[in-house]
Amino acid sequence: MKPSAAAVFLLTAALTCLAGCSGTTAPAAPGTTASPARQQTPAERLTALLVTAADLGSGYSVRPFDPAGEMPVFARSAREITGNACTPLAAMTHQLPLGRPQAVLSRLVTTREAPGTRIHVTLAVYDEGGAVTAMDSLLADAVQGCSLGFTVQAHGKSELYDPFEPEDTPTVGDEALAYRGVVTPEDGTPRPLRTTVVRHGDVIAVCTAVGGARIARPGLLAPVIEAQDAKLS
Repeated sequence: MKPSAAAVFLLTAALTCLAGCSGTTAPAAPGTTASPARQQTPAERLTALLVTAADLGSGYSVRPFDPAGEMPVFARSAREITGNACTPLAAMTHQLPLGRPQAVLSRLVTTREAPGTRIHVTLAVYDEGGAVTAMDSLLADAVQGCSLGFTVQAHGKSELYDPFEPEDTPTVGDEALAYRGVVTPEDGTPRPLRTTVVRHGDVIAVCTAVGGARIARPGLLAPVIEAQDAKLS
């Protein structure tokens, strides 16, 4: 016996629902894939991590700083500085990164509390293991071997570094190192400086205060170090 027209209609509707009424998404056609989310570049990551005026509060100003674009400039990269194993310390004084990072960015911080003092904050991000190597092999060895002072050269100019003195290291990051000293450019004026270097995983943050009448006060760098550490934690 032939099925009625109504029975044919109901059977067709049931088959259609089995194919498309389950609430699941039909599989994509062969050869097509969903677009993956775009990954941050190393520079974009550092931009988001760098301390801002909003992080520091009233009395502070923060602006981008390009070590290679400032005038006058002693060196545009650490490779341009020559002398001895102490060149990593000279590089950091000029906001140049240790080793070979994927990206590096700097900010210049000033505060009404200490006019004339420039606080540089430089972040560098490395491949896996690169930050540890930079801290342990380059920086730690240089601080130990160059504590009595040294001289470096770049582009026919020299800088004299007085002996460095270690300072109390703040409890921040995975490892940290702090020291102070005086650098005298050739035919220039001696500039006191304080530096704290902090590693957070694959990122190294260098905070350096240079010049100014109140540079001798250790607490000057503390708010900047704490604010930067909070963004990296």
